[in-house]
Amino acid sequence: MDATELLSFLELASSQPPPPSPVPSNARRTPSSSPSEAGGKRIRNAEDMDRISQLPDELLEKILSKAPFKSAVITSSVTKRWVNLWKRTPHLSVDMSFIMQNGGDVHQDSKSFFKGVTKSLNNHLDRLESCRIGSCVYQCEDGTLERWIQTVTRVKHTKELTLENYIVVMGPIGGYNTLRVSPSIFSHQSLTSLSLTRYSLTEAEAFKSCCNLKTLKLCDIIADVSILNSIFEACSSLEVLVLIITSLRRPGVLKIENNNLEVLQVVCRTVMEKMEVTAPRLEIFDIKSINCDDFVLNAPKIRFNRNYWVAGEYPHLSYNISSLDQEKKRIWFELMVNEYYKMKRKGCLAVRVDVTNPKELQILKEVLLMWGEEMRELEIIFKDGNARGEDQGDQSAFISGGKPFPDAFFRVATVWMYNFDRANEVQFALASRFVKHGTVIDKLMIETSTYPPMKRLLTEGKVAQLRQLCDHGLTIECF
Repeated sequence: MDATELLSFLELASSQPPPPSPVPSNARRTPSSSPSEAGGKRIRNAEDMDRISQLPDELLEKILSKAPFKSAVITSSVTKRWVNLWKRTPHLSVDMSFIMQNGGDVHQDSKSFFKGVTKSLNNHLDRLESCRIGSCVYQCEDGTLERWIQTVTRVKHTKELTLENYIVVMGPIGGYNTLRVSPSIFSHQSLTSLSLTRYSLTEAEAFKSCCNLKTLKLCDIIADVSILNSIFEACSSLEVLVLIITSLRRPGVLKIENNNLEVLQVVCRTVMEKMEVTAPRLEIFDIKSINCDDFVLNAPKIRFNRNYWVAGEYPHLSYNISSLDQEKKRIWFELMVNEYYKMKRKGCLAVRVDVTNPKELQILKEVLLMWGEEMRELEIIFKDGNARGEDQGDQSAFISGGKPFPDAFFRVATVWMYNFDRANEVQFALASRFVKHGTVIDKLMIETSTYPPMKRLLTEGKVAQLRQLCDHGLTIECF
């Protein structure tokens, strides 16, 4: 529910007429209405009078958390019950974009607006789960943004902070405001997730001693490679890193060395000299766009055999499928469907998966369904399954059901399969579904060249069975 819908709903609820006064027991009743009819009418009027107030406070606070900060504060004038509701909402969004859209004196209007926001922010009663602040150059320069950061982190103990810069006028660097804040400002122990959008980063002092951060998103950023390296070094506990680089002022070797990192997404439209990633726990490696002359990846859990993305030809996602905890899964799915620079999910995918594990098979299905258009290439590196025979049978039935896997609309040009086990019923069932339903358009390639002679011969027999299932121009070969 956006702010307009919420305020319209509140206005409608508060404008309902009050219920009629109770009828005295000795009063004469009109013959036109029976007691049951009158009672029913009174009940309906009472319900219509203020429908939203029948909701519990927890739900109302959740509704308010979806509305812009100004709109949430305005609701305090609806009834007495609403006076403090917005002050307990766990999520706040402070956004000045509407000021810029209305025209006028942006500087003066924003000063007036943000004085009110500062007062309201100080009046908030509880801690915050998350806070989003959309500001412009004036708040960066006059210290307002820093004071807000101090308040929401050290006073409100915010866990998730999002800072977004709105461009007022285009300057030499495209209107990107320099983030000017005190050293270690993001180091409060309660803050675990930080997102910065459209900022110019000229120093790394703000990130000093930021071992508290688990998630860092630098989106639409301008910076030197050396500054980014210093930020990554200071944030040694990161588990999720999103790096959307608009411009690199000075070239160099971008280094990401982190023993805790599990998810890495990179977009870099500018030329990068070299990138080195060392992350022993990395599970998800997502290159949406990169122009890099040299790339070094030291991540033992990540496996892929085709790397067209190094030359910038098309995006690549490599995923060692495992059961992520709920929070990381939420973040990952959010990253899967985002469209920075209007870039829909496309390109190629490499997955390591145990298809005999029901949870991993379900995750594979969810990932394929998130693809925005026809996939160019899909690499499947099968893990050695540990499931029992009856479990394999259950999974085979799941794949071989009446519906295509993952659905009737997913298409991929070429599929490469590695570590294909001819005795694994689930792996064969997956390949069969791809063939029979036309999921694979051009080629299905199954690796056998690394197998011993007898295993190669038996596997090629299974490949021959797949060819018999094909009734269109699909090429099915061993390599």
